[in-house]
Amino acid sequence: MRILAIDVGSSSIKAGYFKNGRLKDFAHIPVVSLLQTSEVEVPAAGLLAAFEKAISKAMASHKKLDAIALDTFSPGLVALDKQGQPIVGCITHQDRRSQQQACQLEARIGADRHLKITGNRPFPGGIASTSLLWIKQRQPGRFKKIAKIGQPTTLLVHHLTGQWTIDPSQAAFLGLYEALSLAGWSAELCDAVGIKVPQLPQILFADEVAGKTLPPVSQRLGIPSGTPVFASLVDTSAAMLATSAQPGTLVHSAGSSDVLALCLKVPQPAPDILTRPLGPGKYVPRRWLAVSTIAAGGSTMKWLHENLFHDLSAKAFSKLTMRIGQHVLLTGPDQTLLPDADSATPVTFQPYLAGDRTSMDNRAAAFANLTLATDRRAMLQAAIMALAKASQERFARLAKIHPLRSPIYTMGGQAELAAIMQRCWPGDWKFQPLEHEALGGLIKMVASLETRAFGQEQ
Repeated sequence: MRILAIDVGSSSIKAGYFKNGRLKDFAHIPVVSLLQTSEVEVPAAGLLAAFEKAISKAMASHKKLDAIALDTFSPGLVALDKQGQPIVGCITHQDRRSQQQACQLEARIGADRHLKITGNRPFPGGIASTSLLWIKQRQPGRFKKIAKIGQPTTLLVHHLTGQWTIDPSQAAFLGLYEALSLAGWSAELCDAVGIKVPQLPQILFADEVAGKTLPPVSQRLGIPSGTPVFASLVDTSAAMLATSAQPGTLVHSAGSSDVLALCLKVPQPAPDILTRPLGPGKYVPRRWLAVSTIAAGGSTMKWLHENLFHDLSAKAFSKLTMRIGQHVLLTGPDQTLLPDADSATPVTFQPYLAGDRTSMDNRAAAFANLTLATDRRAMLQAAIMALAKASQERFARLAKIHPLRSPIYTMGGQAELAAIMQRCWPGDWKFQPLEHEALGGLIKMVASLETRAFGQEQ
């Protein structure tokens, strides 16, 4: 079976051509985001261009293809006008402009009721309904032009097939979906934001075929016309599918954001947790995820490298991180300090360079206890320890929701930071890297559905 699997992140796109489960070709294409203070968008046009480039490169040496499946970052609110042109870029979770609208929405619906309907509080930017309400209030002319609303998977599947669809994992992040009951779009929440249900995508499980590739795009990208395209899902869900996806399974994704995702048989929403359906459900057993994140994990390390250690190569900075990390061990609320640290007034760091995904407030990062004697190494140490402590707290929080299974699955490009964090988790755990990471989950899902989902009609 020949499958094109595509993992779409907010900073890059990975595409792999797999034959009978084996990776044959791979493409890695960067994506550019727009950052303006509290506003963070991935321009739809740029995302589509990178998406096409990744597909073309991965398919350059191949003519046959049986299916396409993809996963994307979320949230990433996107909207089209009546002509089908994007008029709202992919507004990501780092976008915090809608704090006032988030509070208005929660006050209107009620905090407990909103949590019971969607599984989440209406976090600014992190739940896309808040961004929609911001556009309605601040840019009413633009809001009136919106004909279709969706998420990144909606946009990309539409680009390939012409179908406007969404799976439950992405629908949950729109903030207009009854995610705990899988009962469809909430008329109450749509009315609160000023959205009509016909503007929203058709809801399909991620393991359902959304449509087939259109002839023009197929010819342009070098793929067979009429190739089935799955409805697809959120990237963390795809990674979970690469595991057994049994209740208690934990995936640690250490990338720009640091993500801990726990698989559950039934949802257990809480104000400080991101709750969403796993995504599949037509054939694959239905599951939910409880997710806790550090919005700027690896991106904090990148910021430190670029702003405080720009004279060091990536390799040298990585070695310095590992040397500091060897001394970091957290027990309870206290942090063990490096031998050369000033124990009287240690430098501390608040790890909120990209805010906090489960806070209604716009949290910001900050160093404290700086003196003229403080050097950049002490600041790096403080940041590493703060990230490790935040990870330890999130790990313990998820362990209270459901007993954790071993091994814990790992993925992401921040191996050094992940290792430091994992050393600080209570308990004795085995760790297993995910083969092909999120791409592996897409392959596993599609391959298991070959005859049931679309193979019999081929």
